[in-house]
Amino acid sequence: MFKKLNRFVIPTYFKVGLLMGEINSLVFLAGEQDARLRRLISGVEESGRQCQCFPDLSTIDGSPEDSFSQVLVFSPPASTLISSENTHLLKAYVDNHLVVVLLDESSASAAVEYFRLGVADVWFDGMSQTELSESFARLQNISEAKYKGRTYSHELEKANAELQESLRMLKQDQMAGLEVQKSLMPESPLAFGEYEISHSVTPSLYLSGDFVGYNFVLGRYLLFYFADVSGHGASSAFITVLLRFMIGRVIRRHVTENDYAALNEAPAGLLEHVNKQILATGLGKHLTIVAGCLDTETSKLRYVVGAQLPRPILIVDGVAKYLPGKGKPVGIFEEASWQVEEITLPKRCALVLLSDGVFDLVPDKDLSDKEQTLLRFLAVSSDDIESLKQALSVDFIEDPRDDISMCLLTRGM
Repeated sequence: MFKKLNRFVIPTYFKVGLLMGEINSLVFLAGEQDARLRRLISGVEESGRQCQCFPDLSTIDGSPEDSFSQVLVFSPPASTLISSENTHLLKAYVDNHLVVVLLDESSASAAVEYFRLGVADVWFDGMSQTELSESFARLQNISEAKYKGRTYSHELEKANAELQESLRMLKQDQMAGLEVQKSLMPESPLAFGEYEISHSVTPSLYLSGDFVGYNFVLGRYLLFYFADVSGHGASSAFITVLLRFMIGRVIRRHVTENDYAALNEAPAGLLEHVNKQILATGLGKHLTIVAGCLDTETSKLRYVVGAQLPRPILIVDGVAKYLPGKGKPVGIFEEASWQVEEITLPKRCALVLLSDGVFDLVPDKDLSDKEQTLLRFLAVSSDDIESLKQALSVDFIEDPRDDISMCLLTRGM
């Protein structure tokens, strides 16, 4: 009846059972072939199953691949009920097999230790056929649960691999988009006579919702805009590209026609035009913006503010102050209009434009306190764009919560 094997081979029907989560009808028994084991064999065979015996656990070393459906009964000798060797061997099987330990009634206290090792069940010598059937039913439930768990784990691993690949491709696409977005921004710094303008954009994601545009035209006018689109990521970045296209088309028309009259009035009507275009997209996006036109011959600066915070900051002789100007965001109200402000720039000054992401860099809690702190920071750090970034510790922020952008226009500095 008993057959010794140094190794066992997984039968075909066993592998089928593994796939279906149904326990194998062939039960493996490891232990001394004594009266206790023979009684168990009789009960197992009476339940309609077959037995295959091994002298001890070590003889089934090198056994199979995962086999949640395989019942493996271990009958430890009373003299070495819980030995370090048996414990080590059992641990190699409990994760992937339905391990059952056969004990005498007198060894019932050892059952707790075996359960701690992770065995599926503990049988006692002399158990009834009903108890044996109930145990096989529990083993069947455990097998199905393990099979489902493994199936779920494989599906989760597959889904995770697919997600990682999608994220990799998304990152690759966004990095490419970032390079495109950078290429659309102007040269920095850009000098024209005693004036110089520069910018810096630090996106919170790979793509930014902030955008800066400027250029000198007709040998006289500096046209610029500084925008912050609502939200972050690709959809906001798309609006920045659209914004550049819309404003660029207006500028090209004025330059092509040598329309000095229009440039002298700029940026009048610009935000109204952009507002209609943004609403027409139906994307549900809006933006805050500062747009301006500097006549370098007269030093007259005309500008318009569309809900941009912080407001433009003018720094003269170490004193920083906010320029007047207010207006609605662009892309929300159909009949909105914006008032053009006008100032004359001093011979030595700096004009600073900042996105609201800089507020996250200021320790104060109230907005009014943050605005005053910004003035103190910038009053002594407006020589160039790097000085501005250093004053606000921009380069030390690893994961900004919002896009952080700045634009600096200087005269005579």
